[in-house]
Amino acid sequence: MTLEWRASSIQDDAMPIRHTIYHPDRVVTGIATGEIALIDLIAFAKTIADDGLEHYRKILDVIDARPTFSAAELKALTDYMRDHPVQRRGAVAFVVGQDGGEFARLFASFEMHGRPIQLFRSIHDARQWIAENPPPKD
Repeated sequence: MTLEWRASSIQDDAMPIRHTIYHPDRVVTGIATGEIALIDLIAFAKTIADDGLEHYRKILDVIDARPTFSAAELKALTDYMRDHPVQRRGAVAFVVGQDGGEFARLFASFEMHGRPIQLFRSIHDARQWIAENPPPKD
C-alpha cells in the first residue's frame, strides 16, 4: 500500500512524503522530496498514529528533501511527541545525502524515550540496521 500526503490546503507548494507500509516486517518506508514543511512531517506522523503503527520501524529517506522549517519548530514537534508518549515506538533510520541531512541529524539528537534513531548514507545500510532492531514486543 502506498499513500501520498500533500498539504496543499495549507501550503500549495508543499511536496509530499510518500510512504509504503510493509506489515509482515512491521516497517514503514518514507521518501521525502523537495521542500518539506513541518505540516508534512506532522501529516506523516499522524497517518502512522491513526493506523496504530507507532511500534513499526521506520526508514525515512530525506536525501532529496529541503526542510522549510526551523530548528525551533522541529524541537517543538519533538517536545510534543516526548510529552505525549506512546508505549511502543519503533526504531527510526534516516537516509541522508552528502550534506548530512541537517533536520534528520537534529531530529536524531532529541531523546525520544530511548527509541533508537540512526542516520545512514545508503538505504541498504538503513535496512540492515532496521533488520537488527526488532519492533517492540506486542
